[in-house]
Amino acid sequence: MGQDLRMDDSKTVTEVIKAEDQTAVSALDAREPVPPPTASIAALHGGPRSTAVLAPLWAVRYRIALVTIDLCCIIIAVVVGFELRFGLLARPQTGSYLLIGCVIALIWMVALQASGGYEIRHLGTGPEEAKRVLQASAITVSLLAIFCYATKTDVARGYVVGVIPTGVALLLVGRTIVRAVVRSHRQRGEWAHRIVAVGTAEAVGHLLAVTERARGAGLKIVAVCVEDASRGSELSDGVRVLGGVRDAAEVAELVNADVVAVASNGLGPVAVRELGWQLEGSGRGLVMAPALTEIAGPRVHVSPVEGLPLFWLEQPQLGRLPRIIKRTLDLLGASVLLVLATPVLLATAVAIRLTSRGPVFFRQLRLGTNGREFRILKFRSMYSDAEQNRDLYLEQNEQDGGGVLFKMRRDPRITPVGRWIRRLSIDELPQLIHVLSGKMSLVGPRPLAAVDSVYSGSARRRLLVRPGLTGLWQVSGRSELSWDDAVRLDLYYVENWSLGLDISILVRTILAVLGRRGAF
Repeated sequence: MGQDLRMDDSKTVTEVIKAEDQTAVSALDAREPVPPPTASIAALHGGPRSTAVLAPLWAVRYRIALVTIDLCCIIIAVVVGFELRFGLLARPQTGSYLLIGCVIALIWMVALQASGGYEIRHLGTGPEEAKRVLQASAITVSLLAIFCYATKTDVARGYVVGVIPTGVALLLVGRTIVRAVVRSHRQRGEWAHRIVAVGTAEAVGHLLAVTERARGAGLKIVAVCVEDASRGSELSDGVRVLGGVRDAAEVAELVNADVVAVASNGLGPVAVRELGWQLEGSGRGLVMAPALTEIAGPRVHVSPVEGLPLFWLEQPQLGRLPRIIKRTLDLLGASVLLVLATPVLLATAVAIRLTSRGPVFFRQLRLGTNGREFRILKFRSMYSDAEQNRDLYLEQNEQDGGGVLFKMRRDPRITPVGRWIRRLSIDELPQLIHVLSGKMSLVGPRPLAAVDSVYSGSARRRLLVRPGLTGLWQVSGRSELSWDDAVRLDLYYVENWSLGLDISILVRTILAVLGRRGAF
């Protein structure tokens, strides 16, 4: 594959790929390839064009299922609102409210469509889907008010108050269930967008790593077009370089891709514009993947200047008011949880005392905000000589953090009671006291051992905020994640903190604890 594979003017990309690497092409697309169009700009204005790619069958089925579920949720909400307002026996103005219910259902479904609630690109993205549902619901309320005013229809306020919140809740629950089904399919490699990645080998390699790590997003790179790697070589397992950056449209048609993704600075502005022209009429999407990784959407703003979209990146900051709100929630939440958990705390302390020798609590120096040390309090889940015997099991460490983390799926140093309280995260509950004292927060990066040497480079940024009782790391895999992934998630939290993110993590923590995922 190391020989010069540059094309002459008489050969198309398809001919070169067939001649040099027929095996790779067959593996990527078992169908007979459609004859590719010429890549010249002149051909785009009168020559042959790309054959339009149809929406995949899974996308059609998804839309039908989602429309059906949404409609059922709205109908249920309309019935519930009627029953809540008028009761099971009373039937005043049944005919008029039947008409109003049909109007609400029609407006709501149209609003969901207009808000992008059925766009495939939002599939599987929880916050974005919730945003579309809430936006459509607000539009529905506004249009319903206009309809009632224009037609002089008198609608009981209690009826509307019953319908709208119920409908929003049911729509969000329905989409959560659908999203779980979608993610399960995507984890198995199904229901994914087929992507041709374009750019430099380094930028495309990073995009490959991201899509592999986030399989639930449904992005599957099937071919690569770069100039700084030999054609036919593999950038990743099963993903080959099938052309240069200007061959992307033809390669996308050849491997039946539905998206072309330009990674970072892979193409200049003229080449990107020409690529967009080549994809016109093909039904294939063009995606730009800028070099902004691990940055939440609200921090990124686009400001076009003379046709050039400039990405403005806001500095991460936690102002005075958000700090006050976060601290207030910490105090209220920790107080309530401490009261509710008192029976569990007492029962756990008794169980530890009766089943193994040693203190009930385990204390260890950890690093808090800005690297300040504090002594953390946990229920003891190991035998009292566990720390002295740690060196005996270093070779069985399942983490790759270079000694920062030590995790064994079947650690013999853990007591029988300790195994249960770890699985249910009960051993962490005494840290609610640290939340009340201000040393910790309910949500934040987990406090790790006070060993300065392991917090070098970007890992030290996780010390800019209060450590948390739970965090993004804990709800994304817990002990099953590597040290690098843990640092990446913690840095994402530090860079993109918001009240909504905290609430989301707290809800996901409950689900993670109940599901006992990744705890050992």
